[in-house]
Amino acid sequence: MLEKTSHSIQLEEVDWNDTSCLITYGPLPDKLIRSIQTVGLIQKPLFQRKSDGLFRIICGSRRLAVCQQLGLDPLSCEVLPPSTSPVTRLRMCIYDNIALRGLNPVEKSLVLTKMAQHLDQPQLVQEFMPLLDLEPSDTLCGRYKKLPALEEPILDAIARGTLHERIGFVLSALEQGDRLAFFNFFAELPFSVSVQEELVETVVEIGRRDNLTPTQILDSDEVNDLRRAHQRPARQRAQQIRKQLQARRAPRLSARKERFAREARDLGLPSGVRLIPPPYFEGPKWSLEFTFVGDEELAVRLRNVARLAEQARFQRIMESE
Repeated sequence: MLEKTSHSIQLEEVDWNDTSCLITYGPLPDKLIRSIQTVGLIQKPLFQRKSDGLFRIICGSRRLAVCQQLGLDPLSCEVLPPSTSPVTRLRMCIYDNIALRGLNPVEKSLVLTKMAQHLDQPQLVQEFMPLLDLEPSDTLCGRYKKLPALEEPILDAIARGTLHERIGFVLSALEQGDRLAFFNFFAELPFSVSVQEELVETVVEIGRRDNLTPTQILDSDEVNDLRRAHQRPARQRAQQIRKQLQARRAPRLSARKERFAREARDLGLPSGVRLIPPPYFEGPKWSLEFTFVGDEELAVRLRNVARLAEQARFQRIMESE
């Protein structure tokens, strides 16, 4: 155990610019503010004195921020010896936080990024990812370590939970302007996380083919006309934009899907029967899906489908052209 000494310090003695042990990210919790307002500082912050005489924050950055906001000065604290190594003080900061609360995705990324400066990859993955409730994976670790480079609005949204960290992972591979264009786009419309991932892939692929940036595609007249059609429900606009981008990415496949949907409606399949094409309409194997209650209803379904199968329009629906 490291020996700690008790001190009383002025907030002006704190080096607020030294963030070497800062892993917290996000707004100050209201409960923490009320607690310090009501009963004062219960748990002492932990510092280390630097060579310039100022104090480096090791543990308690949020408590200190509240004290600064409330004008509580001076403060009782504990101080580590100057000889305490960077990896030791960072480890103390991390364990202090995870013992008290769960970390948001941005904070997890800060833990992995900062500790990566002191540990080799295997130790980082095996010791710290389980502590953060993450799968111990080199790939996942690498993705989290890219998050701190994202822009503040994106990090704020990830910390709040209004943008999933998976979207941060895919946006980290893009240029700054394109990241912000996607961020604003997703903030406008109710896409699921999986659809957001799909749309990033779709737009990037269109851009590579047509020599356009994602920003140019998202700001195109075709997309903007739908984005600004506020007389329509947001979910409807989102679906239409997704369909439009899919059609632009693969026009022949989109046309084939539309033709199939139209012909399937015209075919008049019985209730409870669904015709399922092969993936991407490639290959000869089609499927029929039945729902029925009892053997009599199944027999009726089969007879109706058998009659339809003899018609020319049933055969045409499965033709490639």
